[in-house]
Amino acid sequence: MRLRFTSDLEASPAEDDRLFVMFHGYGNDESEMVRIIDAVYACDDGLGPDATPHAVQSSAASPASAVSPGTASVSAAPLGATPSYLSFRGTYGRPYMGGHYWYPDGCDAEERQRECASVGEAVTQLLAAPTFASRRKVLVGFSQGGYLSYRLVKAYPDLFDATILLSPSFKGEEGATLESPTRFFLAYGAEDHTIPTEDQRNAHAVLEDAGHLTYRTYPGMGHAICDQEIADIRVFLRGL
Repeated sequence: MRLRFTSDLEASPAEDDRLFVMFHGYGNDESEMVRIIDAVYACDDGLGPDATPHAVQSSAASPASAVSPGTASVSAAPLGATPSYLSFRGTYGRPYMGGHYWYPDGCDAEERQRECASVGEAVTQLLAAPTFASRRKVLVGFSQGGYLSYRLVKAYPDLFDATILLSPSFKGEEGATLESPTRFFLAYGAEDHTIPTEDQRNAHAVLEDAGHLTYRTYPGMGHAICDQEIADIRVFLRGL
């Protein structure tokens, strides 16, 4: 498999040893996730004018769920000047319309899982390079990229320190179980009609049962990203 990606890496990180491994949503490209992680690192903990209050549900078993915005010990932990990342482009291109995707829209669970497994094998071979050996690895994915990120943890349960899933679909994962110490941040817009409510509930149930979940919902937000979500991601990362 040929993988295309954009990267920005600090060769010898003195403080921030996180490596973000990122996957975009359907019809977008690798720049989508770069914009998101750059916003997280640029956030000053103040909310922009379009910020939306959020409803919070957290797994009591999750160490990260004990972290709250404004906690002194969390605020004292800097994220670093700039993030180090590998942001991947979807393996399929959309003819005429542009953009890329990881698996065909509307495909069945077996095909979706097969496509994710192929990407996961290629990505983990890359991450096995000595350059990345000492890094804390954090998956970040939106929509299709969120589901792909989950499948990577499913296949490689001890490889990733944390995973940030933004509006993923868990269609086909009904009743799934996950054995992994990976910490998860899961978020949806309360007005997200792209991902069916039942699929959202399924994602929540699977990850909550794994025992390391921080969960957020955002009133008024659809299948998108909002200012409050960016701030919450930063708080989550500070708690790692």
